Amino acid sequence: MINKIRLQPLVCLSDETIFGYEVLYRRENTSTDYPSALDIFKSVTSFCKYENDFRLFINMTANDIIDLNFCKSFRNILNEKEIEGSNIVLEVSESTSPDCLSQAKKTLSLLRGCNVKIALDDFGTEYASLSFLKELPIDIVKIDKNFVQEAPSNKKSRALLKFCTQISHDIGCEVVVEGIETPDQLDCVRNSGADIGQGFLFAPPTQSSRKKITPFIELGEITSFPVCAMQKAAYCGYSSPTFAA
Repeated sequence: MINKIRLQPLVCLSDETIFGYEVLYRRENTSTDYPSALDIFKSVTSFCKYENDFRLFINMTANDIIDLNFCKSFRNILNEKEIEGSNIVLEVSESTSPDCLSQAKKTLSLLRGCNVKIALDDFGTEYASLSFLKELPIDIVKIDKNFVQEAPSNKKSRALLKFCTQISHDIGCEVVVEGIETPDQLDCVRNSGADIGQGFLFAPPTQSSRKKITPFIELGEITSFPVCAMQKAAYCGYSSPTFAA
């Protein structure tokens, strides 16, 4: 069962506007299983007004990835909520077993048929990284935070960050770098050529509930506004959005 959904912004590095939000969540203490992306999507759309003006990132479980019926169920929610598939990004973790690669390819290809975008999460943390890029229909690569944490003081980390970005671009993928926490790390990410940043430097995950909805979701006003304004709202909990695009 899902408990306390949070939304963390992803920011375009070129102009510091909002690119999308990743859905983060806490499980009930008694639960040992991660919720399906279907359950997460239903929970978010049940209390958030979604107007197709930003991308929503949702993590898939291993069971989601190998379930060929997943696409049909997900498409039904898209149709019911009148949400464009192109504004949904489903994240596949590199920790997914390579033994599931063939089945994963089928499921993700079906989702691509609904215009849903596919992201490879935690890129660079597992030995199967390049195999996943080669075999799966990936649109977005999310580079793991380990590459950026030491980048300001470690030449090898900076070189690997740049390499991962370049190879992802060469195969036509957008690049997100996770775990950006300091201005120096942000400089390294920008120098690597990455497209999108995510991390506490921009804003922490902001809590959403039926009683208190974050200003980014309320009224559907999430299009584009400066990071400084986003930080102010995230930390101070403004009750209504006043940002200009």
